[in-house]
Amino acid sequence: MPDTENHTHRSSRTMAADADIVLNTAADPARAESWLPGPVHGADAVHGGADGEARRYEFSVTPEEHELRWHPVDRDGWRGFLRVADRGAGSSEAELCVQTDGEAAADDVRYALERALEGLAAEVEQNFNAG
Repeated sequence: MPDTENHTHRSSRTMAADADIVLNTAADPARAESWLPGPVHGADAVHGGADGEARRYEFSVTPEEHELRWHPVDRDGWRGFLRVADRGAGSSEAELCVQTDGEAAADDVRYALERALEGLAAEVEQNFNAG
C-alpha cells in the first residue's frame, strides 16, 4: 500500500523457501535482472533511467536481518529494500519496499513491485525447488 506523503510503496509475497535461500537468491548479481523493481537493475551497476540518463545503484546485504538494501549513488532514483522473514514449514514472506521521487504513478510502482516479487519467486523456484 503506498504512503502518498513520502512516496513509499510496499508489497509482499509468500515464497516456498526459507528466508536464507530467498535472500541469497535476491543478492546474487546474476539473478538481479530477473527480479529488481522498476528502474533498479544490477548490483553496483549503471542503468538507464526513463529520462535517458544513467543511474548507478549500490547494494548492501545484512544477512542477520535477512535484508538487501539499495540506493542510487549519483542521481535520483528508487531507494529501497527487500526484507525476508521465515514463516515456518520451509516458507518465508518477502517484503519489498521502495521510495520514489513522487513522479512515478502509484499504480505503476505497485505493478513494478508485484512483477519484482513474481520474478524473485520464479528465481527461487527455478534454482532451489526443482525436482
